[in-house]
Amino acid sequence: MSAASEVQFLRNIQRLLDEGDFVATYKFALLQALADVSVEGAPDSGGELVVPLDRIAEKFIGYYWPQVVPFRPFNGSDGILQQNTGQQASILRELVQLRLAFGGKLQLARQNGRLWQQTVRKVSSVVREMPLWKLQVVAGKPEEFLYRQADFKDGAIILLPGVASHFRSFHGLVLRLVRGRWLERERTVKSNQPIIGAEADLEGFLFGTGRKALDGFREVLREVDGLNCFYCDRRMNGVPEVDRFISRSRYPIDLGHNFVLAHPQCNNQKRDFLADLRHLQRWGHRNRHAGMALADKARQAKRHQSYAI
Repeated sequence: MSAASEVQFLRNIQRLLDEGDFVATYKFALLQALADVSVEGAPDSGGELVVPLDRIAEKFIGYYWPQVVPFRPFNGSDGILQQNTGQQASILRELVQLRLAFGGKLQLARQNGRLWQQTVRKVSSVVREMPLWKLQVVAGKPEEFLYRQADFKDGAIILLPGVASHFRSFHGLVLRLVRGRWLERERTVKSNQPIIGAEADLEGFLFGTGRKALDGFREVLREVDGLNCFYCDRRMNGVPEVDRFISRSRYPIDLGHNFVLAHPQCNNQKRDFLADLRHLQRWGHRNRHAGMALADKARQAKRHQSYAI
């Protein structure tokens, strides 16, 4: 990847978010899905990445699953947030029924093969009809810098050469931009304003993962990294803390490669600052050699704990 191509990629993302037509939140979810699958997958030798629409649909279900419960901020209002300016988005209407059928547990829904695949197909159809071919319209003109409509085949899109690598390199930044605009969009929908109020933690409701949820990653990290503190390299005899190597304020998604185990005092000293160079080098080395295995194990752990919302 050249520096020029990286800069152009980020400029295109920024233009898309600034000048694209975002009537609903589907396009934000699609951008996040493309970024996430780029981290989880590996491009081919030519730098392209095949992304099935069903994979994108599963991401959509995961993103919107916590959002189809009533939002209850401190002002006492109560309601399910609208995802567009008209009637409720069809994907959310579908997920409301799925949550009811399985008591709010996404893990149970996934285990019901027939109903799960039926829902995935419905969501995939919505993605294809609505955001997929409208996402890359900037200032009213098509700008196919992520994938081409002409390349759509067998229910999959193909990320253009270098796109998946750019998403991997700038994953945290892209998500920060996307989620910031998603939050703005939710707040500007008039019917949401009485529900949200002025001081509610909307970001935490839409995207957040609490400290308790991170505890499920502790055993995964012990298996991969061992029993020494990531920062001081001394053995941890008590209960170690799960630390986000890059803080949530800078990297707002919880993926396995961003977690390390640390002594509470070491974690407290680091706080939200970036770790120094020697830690960064060690973190990079760990992820190059064990990043994919760690991501897989973390996803499995997450399914067992956070989908019971």
